[in-house]
Formats: sequence, C-alpha cells, structure tokens
Amino acid sequence: MTRFQKLAATTVIATLVLIAIGSLVRTTGSGLGCPDWPLCHGNWYPPLERTAIIEYSHRTAAAIVGLLIVAVAVVVATRHRGDRALRLLALGSLPLLAFQAWLGKVTVEHELPPSVVTLHLANALILLAILAALATYAFLGTGRTRVEARAGMANVLLACAIVTYLVLISGAYVVNAGATTACPSWPGCIAARVPFLEGGFEQHVHWLHRITVLVGTGAVALAVLTVLQSPGRGDAAVSEGLRVSAWLLGALYLGQILVGAANIWMQFAESVRIAHLVLGAAIWVLLVVMAVVARYRAAPVASTAGRPVDASSTNGEAVRA
Repeated sequence: MTRFQKLAATTVIATLVLIAIGSLVRTTGSGLGCPDWPLCHGNWYPPLERTAIIEYSHRTAAAIVGLLIVAVAVVVATRHRGDRALRLLALGSLPLLAFQAWLGKVTVEHELPPSVVTLHLANALILLAILAALATYAFLGTGRTRVEARAGMANVLLACAIVTYLVLISGAYVVNAGATTACPSWPGCIAARVPFLEGGFEQHVHWLHRITVLVGTGAVALAVLTVLQSPGRGDAAVSEGLRVSAWLLGALYLGQILVGAANIWMQFAESVRIAHLVLGAAIWVLLVVMAVVARYRAAPVASTAGRPVDASSTNGEAVRA
C-alpha cells in the first residue's frame, strides 16, 4: 500500500472506532459526563470519574479522527488534485466534520435531545461512507475505469446501502427516544402485540425499527443474490472478491439480527448494544465499498516486463472514469 492508501484506510477504521466509543457513551449514560464543551468540568482533562472519562475519551478520539480527515484532505489537495472523485469526497468530508463537531457541542449544551443525538449519528455515518468511498477510490487508483456491464449491480448495492442506513437511523432513534426496553420480548412484543394499534409511543418507535430491519433483510438478500447470480464481468479477481464480500455481507447481517435479539435475551447488556451498532456500521461500510468496486475496475498495474497492462482492452467494457 502507498502511504496515502494507508492514511485513508486508517481514517476509516478510526472513524468506526469512534462510532463504537460513541455507542459506549450512549449506553453507559455518559453523555453529560462532561457537562460543558469543549472543556470538561472547566478543565482540559476529565476528573477521575467513570462517566467523565468515557465522555472525554470520545472527545479525544473525535479530535484524532478530525485531524486524520483534515490530513486526508490536505494530501488529496496537494498530491491528487487531478483526481476529481477524490477531490470532491475529500472536500465534502470537511463541512461534514465541522457540522459533526457543532452537533456534539449542541448535544452537550442542550442535555442530549433525542433528535440532535440521532442526527449526530446520522451525520457520522454519512461521513464514514464518504471516507470509505474515498479509501476505495484510492485503492482502485487514479487510472480506474468504469465497468458499464456492472452498473446495474452497483446501483442495487447502492440502493441496499441506503436502506441499511435508514435501519441504522431508526435503531438510533429507538435508543435516543428511550424506547430500547419498550418491547422486552422477541420477535413479538408483549406490550404491543399488534404494531401501531396497541401500546404507546415507545412501542410504536420500537416496532418501526423492527419493521425497517425486516425491510433491510430483504434489501441485503437482494444485494447478496444480485452479486452471486451475476456472471463474471470485468476483472475476474474483482468479481470473485465481490462474491466473497456478498457472503460476508449476508453473514454480518444475520449476525446483526441475532445480536439485536440478544439485546433482549441478555437484558440490554452494554457490550451487546455496542456490538449492535458497530456491526450495523460495518455492514453500511461494506455495502458502500462493494458498490464502488462493482462500478470500477482498478487502474492498470505494471507487468513483470515493466509494461503497463491495458485494463481497457477487456471486451471493450471499460470507459475512462
């Protein structure tokens, strides 16, 4: 890997870790561990108190991720400014980063309003997707080419990614609206056996999430079948990689459903709740990466004889990106 590819990949991984820490903050009730911003109890370091340390660790991780995102943007602007896709993604990440920091400030100052906390995660997931797409483009290379024969597959994967995003947001709202324990049984709901006709607001919110999960299951199944049933087109190694990714996607989503059920079976243990969000974010990233890879063929790689391989010569399918 080049240094830029390592930087881009590290930024994606660090953002995933940051989301995991954010989930820890939420599940442990540490959102107001530092009641002021950007200081913590008036200092630049937290007191020796659990919720303050957890909240401060989130802020510290956010600062590190912010520096990584800025570093990626600087490298793109100085060394890859001729790559339009990289340039747009890098520039697009900066206002999202600023908005994310502002949302963090508002969340603390207004004492964790559910709508703002949900928006905080929603924006973080969009930022994560942009960083994942940027890293994928970086690995595909500046000379990547479009594969028109896989355009349909790419569109299906992108649509499924959007559905997965909505599932994640609905789950976040369940937590932030205090509806996590509204249905203490699975797959049914003792407190509201008939969705939206029985129970109160919290049960309605909880049922809405379960229904979106069901829709997400259909979307992921469609994505997996689309990839597995598609004939090998373009680069054979990429086609095989997409098939492996499809199996991984199905396994992750099945695991996500089981972890969601385990939340209830294990009485909403902190570790299970964190795993639920992290798995969901990983599925979201995987779908975004698969959509980009399905659309493009990597740049030509130099042969052992020192001559570049002409990636556009395969069946005439490639079009310069």
